[in-house]
Amino acid sequence: MTRGAALISVLTAAFLIAPAAVASAAIAPGAVTSAAGKASTSTAQTGNGVTRAAASSRQDAQIVVDSITPQAPREPSTPILISGSVTNTSAAPLAGISVRLRFSRQPFANRTEMQAFADGGQIFDSSRRTVYVSQLPAAGKLPWEFSLTPASLEMFRFGVYPLTIELWDPVRGQLAAQRTFLTYAPKDQPITRTKIAWALPIVDQPHRGDDATFVDDGLRQAVADDGRLGKILKIAETPSKGVSWFVDPALLDDAQAMSKDYSLSVKPGTTPTRKTADQGVAQWLQRLRASLAKVPVTATPYADPDVAAVSHQGLDTATGIAIDKGASVASDLLGKEVGTATNWPMGGVIDHDALDALAVADVRTVLLASTALPASPPLTYTPDAATSLETVQGTVNALLADPVLSALLTTAGTSAPGATTLVTQRFLAETAMISIERPEEPRSVVAAPPRRWNPDPAFVTTLLKTAASAPWLKPVALSSVKPPKAGVPRTDLVYTDKDEQAELAKSYISGVKKLSNRAELTATVTKDHRRVFDTALLRLTSTAWRGRTGSVGPLLKQVDSAVSERTSAISVSTGEQRTLAGKNGIVPISIRNDLQDEEVTVGVKITSGDRKLLTIGAYESLVTISPGKTRSLDIPMMGNGDGQTKVKVQLTSESGKRYGLPVEVTVRMTGYTAIVLVIVGAVLTVVLAAVMLRVLRRHSRRPAKGHRAGQAAPRAVPEPAQHREGPS
Repeated sequence: MTRGAALISVLTAAFLIAPAAVASAAIAPGAVTSAAGKASTSTAQTGNGVTRAAASSRQDAQIVVDSITPQAPREPSTPILISGSVTNTSAAPLAGISVRLRFSRQPFANRTEMQAFADGGQIFDSSRRTVYVSQLPAAGKLPWEFSLTPASLEMFRFGVYPLTIELWDPVRGQLAAQRTFLTYAPKDQPITRTKIAWALPIVDQPHRGDDATFVDDGLRQAVADDGRLGKILKIAETPSKGVSWFVDPALLDDAQAMSKDYSLSVKPGTTPTRKTADQGVAQWLQRLRASLAKVPVTATPYADPDVAAVSHQGLDTATGIAIDKGASVASDLLGKEVGTATNWPMGGVIDHDALDALAVADVRTVLLASTALPASPPLTYTPDAATSLETVQGTVNALLADPVLSALLTTAGTSAPGATTLVTQRFLAETAMISIERPEEPRSVVAAPPRRWNPDPAFVTTLLKTAASAPWLKPVALSSVKPPKAGVPRTDLVYTDKDEQAELAKSYISGVKKLSNRAELTATVTKDHRRVFDTALLRLTSTAWRGRTGSVGPLLKQVDSAVSERTSAISVSTGEQRTLAGKNGIVPISIRNDLQDEEVTVGVKITSGDRKLLTIGAYESLVTISPGKTRSLDIPMMGNGDGQTKVKVQLTSESGKRYGLPVEVTVRMTGYTAIVLVIVGAVLTVVLAAVMLRVLRRHSRRPAKGHRAGQAAPRAVPEPAQHREGPS
């Protein structure tokens, strides 16, 4: 799994024809890493020191093995039919050549010997059969066929035997060859069954930034019949024993969103285009739901986040949120209870920090590559696939995928002529040898292809069916694979510098973390603390962006814009300038809540740019605003002279964290109040004198009814008025 790319390339090369000048130069079909995880080298030398690359340059013919029937004979007298064809790739006819079958009556002792043979080592040759070809014209093609029995090949016991088909020229030697394996499992001999579990992924890259808008139309192509996800669906629709599926809930979520009318914004900053519901995607989701209804399904954390990267870079809550969200979304969209107790880390490798983060989130089993937890000391046989690990939350089971079996599940090489036959024979041989290695000790193996595999449905379906019928295999669900009572000693978790470098970069995760902090604030100010950006942020941390963070740019910009838009929905509304007449006054400030369905509570922090010139009085610093309403605040202020200064209004969360950008308002102070008091005093004096004079003139008259002259009271220091809430 961790070396999936290397295994695939080796497999592909191995399935091609590799001629050489000597008999031992043939390249093996299905040359993949050994059980110990050692990759074969592409420059392995032939028997006389000629490299494979040099041999290939002189290729004059190709030989193909089309069929081996039965694939694993069980009776001594069972007819075995091996057939194929040879092709002359040169410009001249080939004469006097022959097709030879080379076979050994001695079976392999272990998987290491099998790997050496597959890698181009010695051809075991104790039996031969020959079909002569009088002439093969230029660019011509001729069929060949061998019919024999286990008895004629002197096979007498359960084992895996080497088989080489070569095109032989008496002058130049071997022109082309194919190596394969033949397993003989006689019915009269006891066979220990090995449990085999298949872990098959349904995972894709995220196609949306925020929940409302797609950034590409890639999902439509992926779910088509010839698309990657369309091919996987065909496999899921054919029930197979022992298959457990890992499904990314974000993929299901994207498919659900595209099954309805949706928005598409290919270029950031442009107005999204409205698209009608995609029926192809809707049908794919419906068929997938039906296919997975009665089979084991595990949900990956939502969007398949890079658990190692987020754990190492301080996004501590991301893993738990992704696992909880994954379970709920998958269960809802698949219509059945889907768990997340088993986790499949990217590449099948993990370190203790990430493992602890998973364990804290209630993960009880991890699926790893066998190279991530090798036996110590190395073994000459294949140990059981299950073991256990210690975490901060106790013991966690570890299931270890076999690298050879996992690589054989991919489509690498299956498009080459005859490759399907060779891969199937290799798979049967590998699993049979596991049973033969320790016949008294039943064991379990796990096969898991690369995370975003692109399978050949016909090949995989046939392989699953073939494995189910093999007498030495017993397909089981992944959940039934448990550590044996007497496990083998193993090293600590292997997590190399290369593994760490493959994680999402620290600089990238730091940017996502800052965006996450801003998004978190939009939840803390709402009454129900609704977290509307969790899924969007998880998409940004997907393992799909490993090694290609440039591709996540549109999603990142879209999420950033959505967070900014929601933050600005709660804002301060005030004039650019206010005038404070005299030493005391009221300055109104309004806070607007444009969220139409959520009540919010925000703090208000008001500071004077010049405290000597302007002082802010007491005011209510925590304000609750109904959906779609505006709350008006009367802020008392006291001036100390003429002039102007800036007043900064900053909204905060209840805990005091800044919410959005501050708003500045200019407050201008004047001495108008003192002048007005002088004028009013003079007027009152004149009025009082006039009244007294009138009283003296009428002293002889009967006094009129008393009349009180009002006297203006001095202005009191303003108190904060009651806050008023009105429409936004």
